[in-house]
Amino acid sequence: MKGNPKRLYHKYLLPSFASALMISIYSFVDTIAVGQYAGPPGTAAIAVVTPLYGIFTFLAILCGVGGAVLLGKSRGEGNFEKGNAYFTASLILVSVFTLIAWIVFLVFAEPILRFFGADDSLMPEVRAYAKWLIWFLPVFLLPTSLGAFLRNDGAPRLAMAAVIIGGCVNVFGDWFLVFPMDMGLSGAALATLIGNGVQALIMLSHFFRPSCRLRLVLPSCPGAAFRKILSVGIGASVIDFATVFLIILINNQIMRYGTSTDLAVYGVVATIAALFQAMFCGVGQAIQPIVSANFGAGQRERCQQVWKLSLRTALLLGVFFVLVCMLFPTWIVRVFMAVNAEVLAAAPGILRRYSMLFLFQGITVLSTYYLQSIMQNRQSMAVALLRSAALSGALLALLPIALGITGVWIAMPISECLTAVLALYFVYKDRFRKSA
Repeated sequence: MKGNPKRLYHKYLLPSFASALMISIYSFVDTIAVGQYAGPPGTAAIAVVTPLYGIFTFLAILCGVGGAVLLGKSRGEGNFEKGNAYFTASLILVSVFTLIAWIVFLVFAEPILRFFGADDSLMPEVRAYAKWLIWFLPVFLLPTSLGAFLRNDGAPRLAMAAVIIGGCVNVFGDWFLVFPMDMGLSGAALATLIGNGVQALIMLSHFFRPSCRLRLVLPSCPGAAFRKILSVGIGASVIDFATVFLIILINNQIMRYGTSTDLAVYGVVATIAALFQAMFCGVGQAIQPIVSANFGAGQRERCQQVWKLSLRTALLLGVFFVLVCMLFPTWIVRVFMAVNAEVLAAAPGILRRYSMLFLFQGITVLSTYYLQSIMQNRQSMAVALLRSAALSGALLALLPIALGITGVWIAMPISECLTAVLALYFVYKDRFRKSA
């Protein structure tokens, strides 16, 4: 609350950015390994399984980031006991949600995977990968939830180290288990499981360090604490939940208006889109501890300084991502899978149209984190829902009727652009209202 805002921002940006990047690299490397091993069918199977990751991330962020924002705000007000009560309530919530999700996925695995877009031809590959994610579901939720609290407890570098080491284990496992061990999709999923497990163990070591200030403190009113965590966390977490909805809708629309080749290319597109969105989320996660603490201390000008710095970062990243997709579409696809003539013909048009959303995605993702951190929960949730469910869903349903498969590829960029305008309106409306 007293340091130079620019230096603080950069101190938190690198660990948060690296952590978000490495988390997405888990699925990134999985897609490459599976695509090179099994070709387009394997990449299509990854597209079907991707919603599982979105659900896991949604639950972890809903409880983890929601509790971490309230912990940071309480510490900014000087109330550490209250902050630790929110930490404890968050752990209870994520444990309950994990148990419920675990039971649901174990009992209804096949109908859920068919709902995600699997047909009879893809189901064997999809099951080979998804079974590991479902059997060991808690391992995938714990690191994301804990990471939010480590960043707020002054340990962003430990969170970063955990993710990087876990990511390296995953990368090695993808190569070793998929190719030398010839385990295919099961090997890629097992490598991801082991990487997440290593990441969780390293993060848990924080609780044995003298610098750890996180303590288990039962909240005086658990129901109220749970409601507050959920209301705060929904803004950032709904991005991941709505991403699940969109991927399911896109998968089904592609199979309706396009071909399995289009779905295979979309498997690549979805993977790089998740990578880029994770980087934008990394920027948002970097500002959250700083903004929450300064908001709790009433230092609004410092919050706005950090917002400006993060917005510049998001815009630069967006321009870079679009240029990469525009200039190297076939190269990108070749990295991810053993291509055929149909894939090479379809890839440039798909990537170039879809990638335009990255110009605006950084604004919308960053805005949800900022609005959430200054307790503008309704505005944060409105931005998240509009970009990733309401407007996107409507455009994905309507545009293909008139434009065919092209409508699928341009729906998301249009939605992201319109939502970015609303997001900036909310951010600057709050700023002028407070300064008036």
